[in-house]
Amino acid sequence: MNELLAARSLTTLPVVTLGGEAVAQVKDTVFDAAAGRITGFTLSGRGLLSGPLKQSLPWSAVHALGPHAVMIRDALALQDTSVVVARREAQQGRVLHAKVLTDEGAEVGTVLDVIVEGGASGRVVGFRIAAGKALVQGSRRRRHRVYVPRGETLAVSGRALVIPADAIRYVADDLPAFASRVGAFRAGREGTAS
Repeated sequence: MNELLAARSLTTLPVVTLGGEAVAQVKDTVFDAAAGRITGFTLSGRGLLSGPLKQSLPWSAVHALGPHAVMIRDALALQDTSVVVARREAQQGRVLHAKVLTDEGAEVGTVLDVIVEGGASGRVVGFRIAAGKALVQGSRRRRHRVYVPRGETLAVSGRALVIPADAIRYVADDLPAFASRVGAFRAGREGTAS
């Protein structure tokens, strides 16, 4: 699995061509929550006083995503902002501050951030949540902010995010530990599917 990154940490990353030219910086991440994938990025110019650009970066044009930059082949990858932002997915992909519910109806928290897989996949693997009482009760957790895998039966309405009930068994307190929990969660889901 590639390195895991919080979507909020992508804000202000430089967008760099394979030739080394910094052409923009990430303003916001746009994703299709139901499909669990990033659809693109809105952009701003480079520099402190630069405002939003009229161009955006669709995910299909991303060569690689890492903790220090978003790589593209060349500046021709940038497209009109409406290509990314006006898509139906961008309107339905709002999950920040949504309640997190299990598919059995238990409320387990509120979404704080979206966790994506680095590299070229752009796959949403989980969420950082403010854990609710149901998730913290009966455990030794001191932190109320945890990471939970997204599962394949994800549903998003803008007010609620629904995850599989068994996902809460794979909660982690920090991002490095979460990477192994995501792998275990996937393996467990594949084992029950066969």
